[in-house]
Amino acid sequence: MALTRRKFIHTSTAAAVILLPRAARSQSFTARQYHSQPKDSHLQLYLTKIWDAVRQETNGRLNVTVYPRNNGTTVGDPEIFTQLQAGKLEFFALNGNILSQAAPAPAADIQGIPFAFSSSQQVAALNDGEFGNFLRRELVSKGIQLIPFGSMENGFKQITSVDQPIQKANDLRGFKMRVPNGRLFVDFYSALGATPKIVDFNRLYQALAAHEVDGQENPLVDVEDNKFYEVCKYVGLTSHQWAGYNMLANQAFWRRLPDDIQDSIVRNTKKFVPQQRAFVQALNASAENKLRDLGMIFTPADTESFRKILTDVGFYRKWRASCGETAWTLMEAQTGPVG
Repeated sequence: MALTRRKFIHTSTAAAVILLPRAARSQSFTARQYHSQPKDSHLQLYLTKIWDAVRQETNGRLNVTVYPRNNGTTVGDPEIFTQLQAGKLEFFALNGNILSQAAPAPAADIQGIPFAFSSSQQVAALNDGEFGNFLRRELVSKGIQLIPFGSMENGFKQITSVDQPIQKANDLRGFKMRVPNGRLFVDFYSALGATPKIVDFNRLYQALAAHEVDGQENPLVDVEDNKFYEVCKYVGLTSHQWAGYNMLANQAFWRRLPDDIQDSIVRNTKKFVPQQRAFVQALNASAENKLRDLGMIFTPADTESFRKILTDVGFYRKWRASCGETAWTLMEAQTGPVG
């Protein structure tokens, strides 16, 4: 029987459908993973573990290089995120309260609502569960893939200051507080009477040393890793805000990856991120004694004085509206009522 043009097209198309998965499986990809922490940080360690495992599982078909300190760039995280959106970078680890503004994706601010969470386990359950799915759907239209189970721990923030102990909310009146470039951070400290000053993390040490700011807020592991103990004397134990990193991918690059490579990324993220969280929790627990030995003075904080001011000025009401009812309800399913 003669092969008609229609039969030829049909046969060729069917063959292409059969051959495409095999071709995709032979394709190799190279990519870069940026993060803001130093080369000896927990982020560098565990991101490397994830991508090494993916490289091995895929027989080298996805080769990702992890770059600490955002590969030495002098721009801040919001600008790096813009590069990710534009396809100039493949993978990035970013704090949710910066992501919320940069994307924009207001629901991401839920991850850092002050005094909402009492444990890292609450945050992990939130980000690994329905809220993570909700945020993932929100980010697709922004050109971003939120990698499932990729909520990496940094810990609860404490306030370190150059020369003034912080024990109650009124101690922050007129205090020049370094904050990242995110609306939630600025609004939080403004509500408490402080003077927020945006300083990129890559020059925070210099800003503290030069007294451009009176203090900063980060988990103790960051104080140790970045040697803030050299320029700060006091630590106020506020535990006021959870801090962490979302593993993000450029959406177009993610979609180019074959299903089996995507599956390998998700599988190894799910394997190593819980290990990273436990590792960082142990680091934060041990950091206090190390920092005491290095000369830092620790003071307990009256956290109720902070909560009262935030409630009285309508801070929680404002941020509930900003994050949206869906995100706030999913948070309160883990934490109980907030604000």
